[in-house]
Amino acid sequence: MYIKKQMKIRTILTTFFLAVTAFTAVVAQPSAVKNSSRSAFLLTAYNANGGVVATSYGVFTSADGEAVGAWSALANAARAEVTDLNGKTYPVTKLIGANELYDVCRFKVGANKVHPAVLATSPLQKDAKAWLVRSEAKKTIADEFEVEREETFMDKYAYYVFAYNPKTGVSGCPFVNAAGQVVGLYQASSSSLGSNAVDARFAAQLTSNPMAVSNVMFAKTGLRLQLPADHKDALLMLMLAAEMRDSAKYEGYVNDYLEAFPHEVDGYATRAMNKVGRGDYAGADADMKTALRQATNKAEAHAEYSRVMYQKILYSADTLFTAWTLDKALEESEKAYSMDPQPSYRHRTAQILFSKGEYAKAYDMFKELTSTTMRTGEVYFEAAQCKTQLGASKDEVVVLLDSAVAACNHPLDATAAPYVLARGQMNAELSQYKKAIADYNVYDTLMYGRANAEFYFARYQCEVKVRQYQQALNDIAHAAYIGGQNTPFYLAEMASLQLRVNMLEDAVKSSDLCLSLSPENTDALIIKGVALVNLKKKDEGMECFRKASELGDKRGDEYKEKYK
Repeated sequence: MYIKKQMKIRTILTTFFLAVTAFTAVVAQPSAVKNSSRSAFLLTAYNANGGVVATSYGVFTSADGEAVGAWSALANAARAEVTDLNGKTYPVTKLIGANELYDVCRFKVGANKVHPAVLATSPLQKDAKAWLVRSEAKKTIADEFEVEREETFMDKYAYYVFAYNPKTGVSGCPFVNAAGQVVGLYQASSSSLGSNAVDARFAAQLTSNPMAVSNVMFAKTGLRLQLPADHKDALLMLMLAAEMRDSAKYEGYVNDYLEAFPHEVDGYATRAMNKVGRGDYAGADADMKTALRQATNKAEAHAEYSRVMYQKILYSADTLFTAWTLDKALEESEKAYSMDPQPSYRHRTAQILFSKGEYAKAYDMFKELTSTTMRTGEVYFEAAQCKTQLGASKDEVVVLLDSAVAACNHPLDATAAPYVLARGQMNAELSQYKKAIADYNVYDTLMYGRANAEFYFARYQCEVKVRQYQQALNDIAHAAYIGGQNTPFYLAEMASLQLRVNMLEDAVKSSDLCLSLSPENTDALIIKGVALVNLKKKDEGMECFRKASELGDKRGDEYKEKYK
């Protein structure tokens, strides 16, 4: 009985002691710590279907909605939102920067005014107190910690280690000092029972550059990066975003650009071209008319209106949208040039005249441009096309193509490839096969050996003309290798040349390969038959001629008669 009374007394005392301890902790908590919870928020991330993929915490760092939190929460989110102490919810609108190693990020929320935290300017020392602050159901929760160890990274930022790990999913939650200043963001340790915190100042200074949009880290999230304040940097980011093949995200970047730079033409033109790609021609027209009203550079607005219109007319098979015509595109281009005589605007006018079939006018304009800053390979090449349409001699066209190549940067790069190829083709038509081969060799180098099968066949034909048979066999073999549905044709050509140079067994093999792909290819049958006859296999050869005859090729009968 005595023992039971003693145990009851001890239980009561223990309960009383814990209650007093908890009360003392609450009383001892500085008011500044409690007030700091007004800057903390719950961060919730969602997938594309609206399901919650992550919850964590963060803290506002500026009155206009900049904040820091855990990057892991946003890394795979389609969208996210924050909920403050008062239960108000704001969408996360932009990412400003992130660091995957320390699992922190800086972002912007859609709020006009929030209560920002004050960031501590000096780190906490060993054994100093810190409070992990958050709110739940509009109530402040502040857990007291002691710094076990403080380390420095990047020469000026603190990394804290605490002995205690609450394991309550409070990633990104702010730690504050006794003055209510934020010292770090919570990280659960993956290698110990303790907890860690990354200096909030490090998270708050994170930024990104235009190249970041191509970073795989940001490519995974549905959230967009904040555009740079500089117009040219923002335009570069927009161009790189287009290469990421995420149409929805790219459209968001375009709208962000227009919002940030409403008086720049390129945003309207970019969105208009996107709409053209979707067949929304009326929407594209409306965007370009807005550009005419809003853009500071009116000449550029007219020029871009002409460009967008011209691109649609050139590459779209649509015939229902009749508001855009070559005449309308020409009118806009001429307006641009009348307002600001830029060679690029004149160039567009010449291109439209070419498309209208006014080759003489277009040629005169292209030639005029070669005396300006637009003395480029493209302009000479377009002049050569005009001359071709006007029926000029091939020699005259070659002179212009020579100028096109000469106007390119030297040593030549891939931009010169079309002009080198065109000159090679023209030299081939002039029976200047060695010159053609020289151009084709340069083109092949510029294309890093990745030209199409038609090119290798064209070079093969020139090589056969000048009896460069080994080179010709190499090219026709490569054409067959990459020829796709035309491979049987190229194999038959290869077999024909092998027969011509007395490579009889190879001719039979190439013919067999051709026939395995195209059993009724009579060219291959005839070539194989001749090769077999010359290999003293007359009966097999005559059988090939017979099959060719059955397939309706009269040459089969002719060869049967010849070798009977």
